[in-house]
Amino acid sequence: MRSLSLLLLAVGSVAQSDEAAAASTATALQRSCADAGVANASALLAHARKLHNGDDGRSTKQPAEAAPLYAAIAAANSTSLVSLDDACAAATALGHMYLQGDGVQRDGERAYDLFQRAAAFGAPEAQYALGVLHAAGFNAPKDTPLAMTFFHFAAEGGSVGAQLALGYRHLLGVDAPKDCGKALLYYSPVAERVVSSAQRLRGGKLLEKVRLSLDTPLGGGGKRGADDDVIQYYEHSARKGSVDAQLTLAHLNLHGARGLVPDHARAFEFYSRAAAAGEAARAALWGRASA
Repeated sequence: MRSLSLLLLAVGSVAQSDEAAAASTATALQRSCADAGVANASALLAHARKLHNGDDGRSTKQPAEAAPLYAAIAAANSTSLVSLDDACAAATALGHMYLQGDGVQRDGERAYDLFQRAAAFGAPEAQYALGVLHAAGFNAPKDTPLAMTFFHFAAEGGSVGAQLALGYRHLLGVDAPKDCGKALLYYSPVAERVVSSAQRLRGGKLLEKVRLSLDTPLGGGGKRGADDDVIQYYEHSARKGSVDAQLTLAHLNLHGARGLVPDHARAFEFYSRAAAAGEAARAALWGRASA
């Protein structure tokens, strides 16, 4: 009974210690929010990123000011004040700062610990960072299988760096089976993100994807090839009344893609046919074409 009582006292002491630590980190976070003039941890994270990276290039970077804010957010991951995503993002950002000596004293061990903490909760960028460290043997034991494991989970989580790393390794057979199919699986999501980003920068204008080959490594070549078959298929479907085909042809003619030159009159024709279906969304597209 005496041993059980001592054990219960020890457990209670640890619980009280944990509660005290959580209360302390919560207080520190609330103080940081108040000092920064923000309402919560998410807003504090956004503020820290602006200090760290500069406000879209319009202000001077202040990494030394950002570091304690990242630290406060990362430390409060056991409280209800911080979401897990925000805590992991802060820990990962702080890890990179310690790794590079960016605004803080360079500390490889501290960086590794921060990456490991975030990676344990499934943070893709932290997993990617650990993969790089173990692949290079930098501030961590060189361990290719472990690095590949980190890369795999990071890529599954959406890390562009990890997707590129695995795509490259499978394409050339570097520390992985040479497999063009797997390389394509990893490269494709990155390519889609680049296209999407480019289209946003172009105000939503269509960015035509070009198939590359050994004969035409830069694309083009003046031959539409299979595109002719695609266009003919859409035109046949459009004549049969397919609204989706009509919209596709309208979009291709509006922007000039799949070997077609921009033809606003023809685009207007196909948008008009689609709008005749009576759907508001398609009518909105028709209005855009006629603007």
